[in-house]
Amino acid sequence: MAYDMIKSVLDAENLARQQEEAAREQAKKMEAKARETAEVLYHADVEQAQNQAKLMLSEAQQTADGILNQAEKLAGMRRAKVISDTEKKYDEAIESVLRYISE
Repeated sequence: MAYDMIKSVLDAENLARQQEEAAREQAKKMEAKARETAEVLYHADVEQAQNQAKLMLSEAQQTADGILNQAEKLAGMRRAKVISDTEKKYDEAIESVLRYISE
């Protein structure tokens, strides 16, 4: 009778050790899976950040190109206006020179 009681206690302790070891193994597997998932998510986040940075750089470059293009057009328009204004004064300049020479 005492043997049966001791055996059942020993069997229960053995089962508890087996379950504890199984739980440890399962916890290790879960931890490894969590680390793997975290690594995948980390790389995805880094890639997304790099892509966003590339997009921002591209947009900035396009904006800079647009501003430069507008500045070049404006400079061309101003140059044309100066030439036009100067051409309008040719007749007046020629008349002034002729008047000066004739005096």
